[in-house]
Amino acid sequence: MNTIGQPVSRVDGRLKVTGGARYTADIPIEGVVHAAIVHSTIANGRTVSIHTMAAENAPGVLAVFTHRNMPRMNPTPKPWSHLHPHGQSYLPLQDEQIHYAGQPIALVVAHTLDQAIYAGRLIKVNYEIHPAVVFGPHTTKEAVQPPRFLWPVASLVGDAEKGIATAAVKIEQTYTTADRHHNPMEPHATIAAWEPDGTLTLYDTTQHIFGTRELVSMVLGIPQEKINVIAQFLGGGFGCKGYVWPHTLLAALAAKVLNRPVQVQLTRAQLYSMVGHQPATVQTIALGATRDGKLTGIRHDSISPTAVFDNYIEYAALCPRSLWAAGEGIWTNHKIVHVNRNTPTALRAPHEAVGHFALESAMDELAYATGIDPVELRLLNDTEIDPDTGRPFSTRALRKCLTEGAARFGWNKRTPEPRSMREGRYLVGQGMAGAIYTHWRWPAKARVTVRADGSALVEAGTHDLGTGTYTVMQQVAADTLGLPLEKVTVRIGDTRLPKSHASIGSATLANAGASIMLAAKAIRDKAIQLAMTGRDALFADAARDDVIVSDGRLVFAKKNLDITYSELLARNDLSSLTGDGDYDPAAEGPKATFSFSAVFAEVHVDPEFGLVRLNRFVGAYDCGRIINPKTARSQAIGGITWGIGQALLEKSETDPAMGRFLNRNYSGYLVPTSADIPELDVLFVGDFDEEASPIGVKGLGELTSVSVAPAIANAVYHATGTRIRHLPIMVEDLL
Repeated sequence: MNTIGQPVSRVDGRLKVTGGARYTADIPIEGVVHAAIVHSTIANGRTVSIHTMAAENAPGVLAVFTHRNMPRMNPTPKPWSHLHPHGQSYLPLQDEQIHYAGQPIALVVAHTLDQAIYAGRLIKVNYEIHPAVVFGPHTTKEAVQPPRFLWPVASLVGDAEKGIATAAVKIEQTYTTADRHHNPMEPHATIAAWEPDGTLTLYDTTQHIFGTRELVSMVLGIPQEKINVIAQFLGGGFGCKGYVWPHTLLAALAAKVLNRPVQVQLTRAQLYSMVGHQPATVQTIALGATRDGKLTGIRHDSISPTAVFDNYIEYAALCPRSLWAAGEGIWTNHKIVHVNRNTPTALRAPHEAVGHFALESAMDELAYATGIDPVELRLLNDTEIDPDTGRPFSTRALRKCLTEGAARFGWNKRTPEPRSMREGRYLVGQGMAGAIYTHWRWPAKARVTVRADGSALVEAGTHDLGTGTYTVMQQVAADTLGLPLEKVTVRIGDTRLPKSHASIGSATLANAGASIMLAAKAIRDKAIQLAMTGRDALFADAARDDVIVSDGRLVFAKKNLDITYSELLARNDLSSLTGDGDYDPAAEGPKATFSFSAVFAEVHVDPEFGLVRLNRFVGAYDCGRIINPKTARSQAIGGITWGIGQALLEKSETDPAMGRFLNRNYSGYLVPTSADIPELDVLFVGDFDEEASPIGVKGLGELTSVSVAPAIANAVYHATGTRIRHLPIMVEDLL
């Protein structure tokens, strides 16, 4: 049976719904003690004195660490890299300086978590306080050009200014997005345990076990081979678990000093100052076009805040580089403002989701300015050549996304004039947007073993964030080996397994999946060779291409012969066969590789109360080959829901005087609930992309959250005639 393309239910589903899946904080470690972090209440200044005696004498307390007695760490490596991914360069409890509200200033370790939290409240701190620098209109003028972070900060192809200046139709507007936080269901946790031989084991909520190992090795000065990192299940991550944050380093050092396992589990409130966030953006876009809608020039500038000690860039102006063709040229640029906050980080979908709000809102404004249908405008500006690099796209089914998505949605029934559609008392609006998402090509290794009973074990140092990795990897291996799914077991999430990459950037299936396919193929080829040349070779007369694998058997159809893996191993006195997969692509291939989508939204707006409700949504996606349509659809539903939150609900408010995030829980930070989500319709229109991956897939998960917000914003304009150029869209915007 061909398992690829089948809607297989998650193999780990029963474990999760019955409580059998062990998340980091659930892992029972003998002798573990608990640590609680004490945080700064100011955003800028220094600690003049920290009084810890009462805490040290509190019941159950084993130690209190401050900058005075915490062991010294090595500086974080520069430049920043996905290979050694510190969430922020500033290290905890190393000096008396305070750079952001919520910065760790003490760590209390006690027998129980309640004892540690109580003792932490007994610590008294005196501060020297300086005014907090916060992001806002008064600080954006202090924006500076940062050094390169991931991509070049600025890009220019052709003469964008000429294309805009000479255009028959011009659009120039500023769009803003809010600070947002990840809020995974499972908060971050670390358990650090040292062995007598100096080996450190970290049970960590991480999307990057090998990156965690490398960063901890550098900062703590421990050889990598002396560090094991384990993360077998994650309760969501959305980017914030892809990096090493202060609590992990503190846990490791406290465990070393005390010579016993230490567990740190962050509270929901602590996630707002400890593990990154998506920074707000101020984006200015200028578009130039002919009267018939052909783009002549694009200029996209973005400003975002970052920490005073880091240069993280939210690459909001990334998307115009490769999405639409512009005859004369495209210019993009990014600036940052250093403020008193912790370092921002990737949040699903980093860069593209915020940038598309500005670009695809501006494209909608251009559609109205030219009188051209928004779908037709995008079809007019589609391109088979990447405007940024001049390379052809490996596959680009964006036209199919636009046309098939529009057909599924019923776009042709839309009347274009704002406020022209109603249903009862509600204003009805329909909007759409296109999207592009970066495809990452990263090295990955895997090992597959076929055992004497005919079962297979897949081992790879990749991760499952709840996206179905265990299941799709099982499908890839089973399909390659010709085994039933139930005969394949997948083991991931441990640095003692073959090295893989971070599970970020929607890259896991394409890259780690490729390594598993290569490892399984190596096993299959070994088995076929053994059947042809091994002891009592049953297929001695066969050519290599005469043998296939199916239902756990090697089949030589011409002679009507077959043999199971078990029989083959027994015949050759072997207990197992092992194959290794080493997928090592160049960072860029000869073609430009991206994922694409077109999304369509219908909203109902209450004209009296300004309340926006999403009524229906269609997403059409080009993400290459679909391995499992059930898990792929689940990813799309999750991504669309994420985009609904960005559009209508999510905003991390900052106190302008204190410089701290205010709404640090689910009651203050609003996310979509089931009642906010209508029926969502998704379709996949892509083809096998061999440039993206040997298994033909491109990134999907984060693509599905891109352009949801501008589609909704464009629908709100169509419904009301009011153009909202900031996110989230609030009730008061429409009253």
